[in-house]
Amino acid sequence: MMFPAIKTRDGVIKGKISFCCRMLKVTRQGFYKYLADKDRPWKYQQLADAIRTVVSEDECNDTYGRIRMYQALVLKQPEGVRIPGERTVYRIMAEIGAGPSSETQTKWDHQSRS
Repeated sequence: MMFPAIKTRDGVIKGKISFCCRMLKVTRQGFYKYLADKDRPWKYQQLADAIRTVVSEDECNDTYGRIRMYQALVLKQPEGVRIPGERTVYRIMAEIGAGPSSETQTKWDHQSRS
């Protein structure tokens, strides 16, 4: 959707919209919905900031998984932030790159097997 937006200067140049949408096999309605939603802030931005705050509080907090992060958020109760379920916390952590990396996870797996 970004390509037609660039080529048509966010829908200002009308003649190219239908051509670009047809070539990319995108509906015009979908393109206009993209234009309307592209500047909207992310729904979970406040929660993502709260997760980053928890991670930055201590050097060991970057190994928190979804359950421990959810528990930390519930205990901390950031003001004005609605805390969803564990699965949503996990998806947000994956989106922003917070939580245990594969290297850390592998290290912990090897230690637990020994």
